[in-house]
Amino acid sequence: MKRKTRNTGFTLLEVIVSLVILTVALTAIITVGSNRAETLIELRQQNRALMVANNVLEHYYHKRDIIPGVFDGKQENGNNDWSWQLEVTPTNNKHIYRMDIKVSVDSSFDYAVAQLVGFKWH
Repeated sequence: MKRKTRNTGFTLLEVIVSLVILTVALTAIITVGSNRAETLIELRQQNRALMVANNVLEHYYHKRDIIPGVFDGKQENGNNDWSWQLEVTPTNNKHIYRMDIKVSVDSSFDYAVAQLVGFKWH
């Protein structure tokens, strides 16, 4: 009498299918991690640009005689030289100026990394 023995284990097709599924899952995990790292870098850059904008506004808040106009300059923060542009304009109230500041990595201001608005009593 012949006894049937059953092979236990996985077939080659099952192994290949499982490897394909594992590859797709790992690719998705790596892509999400990479996107997350890029987002963190962008957020760090925006945070540093906002610190520059805040520093410039703070400087102009403490100036006694400020006049309407456009002012620009550079400031270093986070190993980057940031260009900033401050526009001071009058408002409907003759005692209040509006101060709009843009911060960019270059002086062309095609893309402002950060923008802040402040008001100053004069």
